[in-house]
Amino acid sequence: MRPILAVIVGITIIYAGMYFFVLPESPDVTRIENITHLESPAYHPAVLDLWEIAVDATGVENESATLLQLEVNLAGDGAIRVIWLFFYGMEGGEQHAYEAYVGPGGTVSAKSQRFNHTVQGVHPLALLREVDAIVLEDIPFRDRGMTLLVSPNAYGDHYNETRGRLYEVSGGVLRPVKEATFGPDARWYTITITPHRDTEPPSPGKVLPDCIILFTRQDLGAADSVVYG
Repeated sequence: MRPILAVIVGITIIYAGMYFFVLPESPDVTRIENITHLESPAYHPAVLDLWEIAVDATGVENESATLLQLEVNLAGDGAIRVIWLFFYGMEGGEQHAYEAYVGPGGTVSAKSQRFNHTVQGVHPLALLREVDAIVLEDIPFRDRGMTLLVSPNAYGDHYNETRGRLYEVSGGVLRPVKEATFGPDARWYTITITPHRDTEPPSPGKVLPDCIILFTRQDLGAADSVVYG
């Protein structure tokens, strides 16, 4: 498959997966409102607790789950603004797409829909465990508020200092990475942390906000080359 065609196919699959989340409700969407309250101390989104709540509330077969995306939006004081957790899994012998949502007050809601496409990815638990272990209080731009995004990648990419500050993360411990190169057949996840941007567009010559990109040790194992330092 030509590289450009592979990219188009990959984007198509991702958008097909997001169909459930961005289009109007259809009759087969199951909504579960006001499930419980998620306790999230400042700078600690407790995404592992959210995962346990989502499994119990939706009825997904835990071992079948595949992570699509996690997004956490934190205010400058570390309070949760919103969390979205998107994943796939089997339920009653059928493939489903799921969304778990946490609003500013900590109230958890969820919804699910039958989904007929085959998806690839990893079980959410290991990545969510790494997110929970990150000491977000130590992020330099924490007082500006931040967005943490866990997302899948494919079809090759090269990371260096022009993309942001790169680290391997393991148990919350960060090890600096200079470069990482993934080949066209690789599949990996990134944990990206960015500060909230100003409402005004940056003026010419103004330095853009920092970006931190984290890779788990397992995901760096899928890279063609990694330069630490």
